[in-house]
Amino acid sequence: MKLSLRLRRLLTTIVTLLIWSQLAWDYFHGGVPTHYLLHDDRFPGIPNWWGAAILPFFTWFLLYRIHKRIDGRGMLVASENLRNIVLRFLSGVLVAVAIAVCFMNGIEVTDYIMGSLFVLAFFFPLYKSEYLLGWVLGAAFTFGAILPMGFGSLLALIFFVFYQLGKAVGGFIRPKTT
Repeated sequence: MKLSLRLRRLLTTIVTLLIWSQLAWDYFHGGVPTHYLLHDDRFPGIPNWWGAAILPFFTWFLLYRIHKRIDGRGMLVASENLRNIVLRFLSGVLVAVAIAVCFMNGIEVTDYIMGSLFVLAFFFPLYKSEYLLGWVLGAAFTFGAILPMGFGSLLALIFFVFYQLGKAVGGFIRPKTT
């Protein structure tokens, strides 16, 4: 199955409606929250309004990247089917929700979760767009959309480097067979 233009439009519309619904709820129930870098109010605040303006474009961009990767090739790689992409997306959502729940409840395991992601990045392509989209959408409710977009994009870059290092070291260690 392909990631058609119609499906990309539908998913982007759903994300747009969800983020604007959350903003409407926040507005009528105490005001739209502002988030701070490193959770320190000495830094400039980023209100959730910015996320509502930018998240639909970010979603569209990542869905377009996924579309180009899976639909833009002559032959489809088995690991690049839509089912695997959905599973990657859901794993990104689950990790982000786990971190958000731990953060909100003061559970001190977020460092271990993040550390395990850095280790897993050597073996799995955690830099792919579906992981990033899952991360951003899973964390947006708690942290707004802008901070997860920025932090997730930085993580994707680091994870790309780690994955390439893991492949290089793995290729160096494994003997070539003829």
